[in-house]
Amino acid sequence: MKRNKLSFEEIERARDRILQEYDHYIVRFMKPRKLRNDFEDRYLSVLKLRMDMASFLHAEMTTIRELQRKEEERISNEHNKAAEKASQGMRKKPGSFADKIIKENREKIAKYPDKAVHPDASFEIRRLFGAMSEFEHKYWPDIERCMRKIAPSMFSGPRVVLERRIFDVWSDTKDGVSPRLASYVALFHRFPRNVRDIERYEQRFIVDSGYLLHDIYREIGAIKTNDILKVDERNFLEKMYEYVHTVIDDFRLNDFKSQ
Repeated sequence: MKRNKLSFEEIERARDRILQEYDHYIVRFMKPRKLRNDFEDRYLSVLKLRMDMASFLHAEMTTIRELQRKEEERISNEHNKAAEKASQGMRKKPGSFADKIIKENREKIAKYPDKAVHPDASFEIRRLFGAMSEFEHKYWPDIERCMRKIAPSMFSGPRVVLERRIFDVWSDTKDGVSPRLASYVALFHRFPRNVRDIERYEQRFIVDSGYLLHDIYREIGAIKTNDILKVDERNFLEKMYEYVHTVIDDFRLNDFKSQ
């Protein structure tokens, strides 16, 4: 039986689902972002060659899910081995390497505001949203004013695009959370809760925040020495440049950079 061709909208939805799977895989298992880029390269090649997109997308979805399954199996095996050693009477050393890394990461981001999202929201989500909500209210208006000074037209430069993305991801305009996080909070009110969906939304928010921070960092770097700006404005942008870099580093978002 001949398979019906997918519509453009169906292809795009399938592609987005696969990209989300890669984002989840990269963040959860700390894998290189190159895996995501390689998929996008293959997708574009198949698109240009007008090959069977349905078969390609099915194979790609199967591949990324198999990669996730193998990682989960590997982690499970490691946990089982650790449990077996413990049961054999081996004395556990105080604080494993993984525990120390987690503790260090939490200490790095503990300095940022703890923004109310939901009582069961993860520590990292609360702190990241707190940091970015503060940035949006406290610093972005002055950064945006400097950008508008250099590119006065509302249609010139990246200002308008960044403004829309900041509003969607970080602006606490919908019941105290951003439009993006409103869908995340809604998941906690479903019964039964779908833990996998909650984790996916958390990873999506972290990934999108990473890309947005890198784009803001790049744009600040492009204008911070512009002669149109006053000395105090250039000094302010230099501080913001360093601040955004610190946030990227503290929340381990270094890999989420637009190409």
